[in-house]
Amino acid sequence: MLHRVEHVMGFPVSLRVDDDTVPESAADTVFAWLREVDARFSPFKADSEVSRYDRGELSAVSADLAEILDLCEYYRKATGGAFDVRLPGRRLDPCAVVKGWSVQRAAELLKAAGATRFVLNAGGDVVVSGGPWRVGVRHPEH
Repeated sequence: MLHRVEHVMGFPVSLRVDDDTVPESAADTVFAWLREVDARFSPFKADSEVSRYDRGELSAVSADLAEILDLCEYYRKATGGAFDVRLPGRRLDPCAVVKGWSVQRAAELLKAAGATRFVLNAGGDVVVSGGPWRVGVRHPEH
């Protein structure tokens, strides 16, 4: 069994893998991916691709950022504008989409490493595989 918690993207990320055959390097790969995502897509880092794009410094964006921006636009339209990463007077902030997207990609990395039973929790964005798992959901009014 493998268990690790690291602070990435400004919150704790926990990983539990119950497969005995999955190497520690799978966790290394997951956390390296999440650190890369933070470096590339954080609007709080001046040198990130998101920040440089927002300042008009890029003539083209990576395939990953194009995918993120497409997802953001999809959610903007689906919510009638209630979700918008480009609020007036504020910088581009796709964090709400990036976190879930990156955790899903991290889960794919775990599966590629042979993991079949795992929980990956990144600040409330959770991906599980090989349950059953007991999950608590907090009541929104309490």
